[in-house]
Amino acid sequence: MPLFASPALDYVSTAVVELGAPLEVGESPEGRFRVVPITGGSFDGPGLAGRIQPVGADWQRILPDGTTLVEARYLVETGDGLVSITSTGVRSGPSEALAALARGEHVDRSRYEFRLTVKVSGAADRRLTAGILVASAERTPDAVRYDLYRLS
Repeated sequence: MPLFASPALDYVSTAVVELGAPLEVGESPEGRFRVVPITGGSFDGPGLAGRIQPVGADWQRILPDGTTLVEARYLVETGDGLVSITSTGVRSGPSEALAALARGEHVDRSRYEFRLTVKVSGAADRRLTAGILVASAERTPDAVRYDLYRLS
């Protein structure tokens, strides 16, 4: 029997992170590395709204089974100033779905999992900068879209 109530999720925002063409770094014993430039986008929601600046990148490690480990850093211009976003996570699923994503094809989000933890720093509500933020994401041919939630 748990000692505490289960955490709830409070909706913060929906992000659309626009991406450039991947830059292949190469193979290593730890997987294949690539960097995907972040070229723009937006956050739209009650807890965070603004334009994603064309600066930053998603540094990826792709494992032999196609699972992708992501770490993205970028800036959002809000009405209160700049906000720094760092998201880390994993995209995994059946090999055929992951191969199609790697080729830049659209794959229905029900065919794979893409989950993130997100850190917000800068001119943002303290509930965001001190909170635990999680997201459920999808990869489209030219963007990553995700719904951002704060655990409460």
